[in-house]
Amino acid sequence: MEVRILQKSELLPALHLVWEVFVEDVAPSYTPEGVGEFQKFIKYDSIRASVERGEIIFFGAFEGADLCGTMAVKSMGHICLFYVKKDCQGKGIGRMLFSAVYHFCARQLKVTRITVNAAPEAVVKYQHMGMRQTDGEQNVNGMRFVPMELYVNPADLPQQQKKSRTGWIAGGIAAAVLGIVLIAAGGTVLIRNLYKISQQMTDRIEDNTPQWDDDDPMNPDSPLWDERDTYGDNDGDDQIGPEVSGGSGVASIPAYLADDLAYEIEEDYYTYTDDEKQSMLISFNVQYPVLKGLDQAVEDKINAQIRECAMLTVDEIYNNPSGEFKEKILETASPILASVVNYKVCYANGQFISIVFEDMGAKGSQEDAYQHLRTLNIGLKDGRVYTVKDIVNLDDGFVEEWLEIMRDEAGDVNFLAELDEEDMIKTLGGESIDGNYVANFFVDKDGIEIGYDLNYVSGDPADLKFVWVTAPFTFEQITPYEKDKEFWKFFD
Repeated sequence: MEVRILQKSELLPALHLVWEVFVEDVAPSYTPEGVGEFQKFIKYDSIRASVERGEIIFFGAFEGADLCGTMAVKSMGHICLFYVKKDCQGKGIGRMLFSAVYHFCARQLKVTRITVNAAPEAVVKYQHMGMRQTDGEQNVNGMRFVPMELYVNPADLPQQQKKSRTGWIAGGIAAAVLGIVLIAAGGTVLIRNLYKISQQMTDRIEDNTPQWDDDDPMNPDSPLWDERDTYGDNDGDDQIGPEVSGGSGVASIPAYLADDLAYEIEEDYYTYTDDEKQSMLISFNVQYPVLKGLDQAVEDKINAQIRECAMLTVDEIYNNPSGEFKEKILETASPILASVVNYKVCYANGQFISIVFEDMGAKGSQEDAYQHLRTLNIGLKDGRVYTVKDIVNLDDGFVEEWLEIMRDEAGDVNFLAELDEEDMIKTLGGESIDGNYVANFFVDKDGIEIGYDLNYVSGDPADLKFVWVTAPFTFEQITPYEKDKEFWKFFD
């Protein structure tokens, strides 16, 4: 299957595909007025002109020479016309198109937010790909839709530093591109590129978006941009992945979700923005998975652990701050308390689940901007949480091989040179050394990755500007170092 941008000569076949699927699957839920509006919108001449002006980009999924599906995106990151042929649905084509468009939006359009007006019946599928509902169902000119959005992972945006320090392999992200940019304006602190910020603040951020007339059919606020996702894709991989364009950070992890799961993985979230305080910004947007269908007692235990892990920063800086942290905030001129957490279920079978959380925000001020990786690995029979020291023997042989892989992933033979072997064994065992080296691991489709969330103090000469780096092992490679045999049976 090939996914690529369509040529002008391929636009007409793509629009024919759109109309055929629309008539069968979508038109019955429209009023006659809505069908007429949609038909006017997809007229070839107007679409072609928009493509030529660069206002809209069409992607197509091809099996050989056959066009199986198409997806269009507006230049400011608004998705539209997402259709897959009936006989091609359920084969992962929709997910591949979405992945291609996501990475195009991040790397080429350089937008920080992707939006869509989703058909009500498609909301759940968009949630599986990381999008979230921003308003209730709406009906405009006979067309029903639910507004949704997805904020682009800063790890997927183009880097602003020298190539020698990019370090995207294994999710290593340079701290200089945390995606949080703060600017002073009229004494009020504004934030750009946070996933979720106060609407009050957003209204005051400089807006470089092109202006459109209200009656312009290319206006992204027009209901003509109504998204009608009928691709029927539900193959199990519920996150944006590297299938088409590669990827970086959490998005690049190759997930595995077993087909025969006896439980469901749903999504929940915690959001809070304080719109009243003028002297500080408080904004949280935490997403996390919820398991449904396990033994109730174990299910409650597991879901409590998942939420606790996702909410770690919110609890630290807002719900249960230390006295020292409170004093720091009182002494800060324009405090910022922000945490944005997204996640990926990178492995799930009937006995075990592995979850990766990516947390970014600010713990007090501009200088306290951060990005962390957290992982949670749980046995589903008893809710046991596993750590690195539980699953591998932290001996000289393991550390030697692990360090070699870590340096290869970082692309620098001096990576972690400040640690001796004893320090590495201690930190992998849970002693973080002033919080600098937080050990974690996760399991994915290809095996297991073990590494650090790195938190160097500013100016530390050992800091190579990585946020986190993990060393990948296949299940065969890790065999000589296995410790808990019951744990490794999860993957037989």
